[in-house]
Amino acid sequence: MTATTTVRSPLRQRLRRAAGALVVALGLVLPLAAPTPVAAASTPAPSPTQTPSHAGLLLSLLPDANGAYVSGSPLTATLTLRNDATTGLGAGTVHLELGRTALADRRAVGAWLDGSADAPALSPIGDVRTTVLDAEGVSRTQVVVPGADVGALNPGVYPLRARFEAAATGSPTSSAESRTALVVAQGAPATVVTVVPITAAPEGVLLSATELTALTAPEGALTAQLDGVAGTPAVLAVDPSIVAAIRVLGTAAPATAVAWLSRLEALPNERFSLQFADADTTAQAAAGLTAPLAVDDFTPFLGPAGTPTTPTPTPTATTATTAGAVPSTADAIAGARTDILWPRGEVTADQVATMSHYGPAGGDTVSILPSTSFTAGAQGAAVAARGSVGGSSVLVADAAVSAALSAAAAQSDASARGGALITANAMLWFDAPGSTVLAGLARADTRSEEGLSSAVTAFSGGLDGRLDRVLSNPPTELTVSTESAEDRGAAVVTLNQDADKLTQFATILERPADLTVRERISMMRLLGVGLHTTPDDFASALRTHRQATQKTLNAVGIQPSNPILISPKVTVPVWVRNELPYPVRVRLNVVPSDSRIDVPKATDVEAQPSSTTPVRLPLESHVATAEITLTMSLTSPTGVAIGPQQTARLTIRAEWETIGLVVFGALGLLLIAGGIFRTIRRRRAAAEKHSADGMDPSEDDVATDGDVATGEEKHE
Repeated sequence: MTATTTVRSPLRQRLRRAAGALVVALGLVLPLAAPTPVAAASTPAPSPTQTPSHAGLLLSLLPDANGAYVSGSPLTATLTLRNDATTGLGAGTVHLELGRTALADRRAVGAWLDGSADAPALSPIGDVRTTVLDAEGVSRTQVVVPGADVGALNPGVYPLRARFEAAATGSPTSSAESRTALVVAQGAPATVVTVVPITAAPEGVLLSATELTALTAPEGALTAQLDGVAGTPAVLAVDPSIVAAIRVLGTAAPATAVAWLSRLEALPNERFSLQFADADTTAQAAAGLTAPLAVDDFTPFLGPAGTPTTPTPTPTATTATTAGAVPSTADAIAGARTDILWPRGEVTADQVATMSHYGPAGGDTVSILPSTSFTAGAQGAAVAARGSVGGSSVLVADAAVSAALSAAAAQSDASARGGALITANAMLWFDAPGSTVLAGLARADTRSEEGLSSAVTAFSGGLDGRLDRVLSNPPTELTVSTESAEDRGAAVVTLNQDADKLTQFATILERPADLTVRERISMMRLLGVGLHTTPDDFASALRTHRQATQKTLNAVGIQPSNPILISPKVTVPVWVRNELPYPVRVRLNVVPSDSRIDVPKATDVEAQPSSTTPVRLPLESHVATAEITLTMSLTSPTGVAIGPQQTARLTIRAEWETIGLVVFGALGLLLIAGGIFRTIRRRRAAAEKHSADGMDPSEDDVATDGDVATGEEKHE
């Protein structure tokens, strides 16, 4: 079973409930030696309804003050019964039961609350009778259990359970259970400094104007983040890619996004910059990088206006940039610390040492790591918030408290949020009394405004959220117990190799940054702390990224032809393919297999975006007949090979033109000779005939062939 609880109500509502509880408590002066009604003031009053089936019945018990309890005092709680079924719920009884033995450790607390552990020995402390509840109805009851019925409790975390049982007999049984806890303090409570990550994952490499418009709208996710932390002591960890996306759009940036950025930088909360795109620095340290990946050129993302917004000046701001140029600090966040890293927790001691010098210009940094990264917290135990690993300073986020507060921050449902806060309070009991605990919320692009505010303020003790409160504590020497995520470290090495190839390839562009900067940001997004959290998911994303990079490297190439040439001087057609959205400049290099073939060795080509550009190569052959090949390749203006070589096979018949003239000339001569021969034969035949008849040859005998025939006709 799972524990279902509710959150504390607003102050005015709590006061109204407390007033009602006082009246109810008057009827509870007698001890509950046996299970008896405790207190009931249900709202709304449900009407009687038959309940043949009760699927979707939910019960929650929420002790006041997030479960904090002072031994000997009355136990006050809110009991909520929700009927999600389409049929009504009959009257019943909720049995309240309390364990008299404190749960041993955090693991036992977690197992009790999530329902994975069997219930320990529990004692009844009272019953609450419920009335009929309509279909899809909700009933809330203020419960007060006298301190004498609760009994004396030593400091610790105690299991508390509510069980609902239907009162009617002979009808289908409906039951529900809610698990929660009472936390009896052992001294001054620990206070929590909560770090809230402000992130947003775009579809592309940077947030677009459309995405920014949606995120910074009144109901947008980024707006809700600021609404949730405004007026709280939260420490903000901001992804600078959000800031850069707004600034590079310049005057084309949505007005709501510009206002959001101004509001962010005006907040008094302490803040620090995450790595760009919230990239994981542990993976980079595992890859042996002595400096983290960075983005220092935003020219490819200039908006239509062409003039980026100048960053908000800070006491240490750089000099102002000139109009029309991208500021080198487009991703700078006013007042943000740059000496804090917040990577994933799979890390080694050597990598902690490497990351300690990942600050600007190799400056010192402090990494925030989860308590589960260390031997002292490997089993879920609490760890001091300030530590040292081999001389490298670290901040330790309490993993159990962080998880509970993250769950609360994500909840818009009051009951679920309250249950998460009780869990956080129970986990905090195991921290040293009066200590300062660091909690880091999970990366999430969307959170509930109410949930976020509650998570940050519930255990802050009303103190300002400052990392210096933690950093000022003496460090505890810690031993790292985790292993490096080898798949991510190896991925960084591979990605850098691919990026080097792309850098060389990009020399075909007038502005190589159009490819190289996008590739760098894509790499960093792939390494995002909150993204691709499982090995399989990461492997799939890595494979997709590398395929996209290879597609880019193959986007420019040669498409040759294989013609038969019948003339010693012709042009050979070749096509240069460009599938990039940018114009490219390449050099077409040609090497013939026969030195007696003259063809340009190099031809400069400018190919337009997403096009195929024809190139005509003049060729002259000094050989009559041959089978040759032309080996063709592309290089960038700097000599970098682009795409694979291509080979064109040519069949040269350079003498065919002369042979054709000779053949046609010979045919003409044969026709003329045949006509002359025919004419002579006819003349001779006519002369012989005349001689046989005793006649002299006439003038017709010397006429043309056509005339001979006429003369013969006349003679006859």
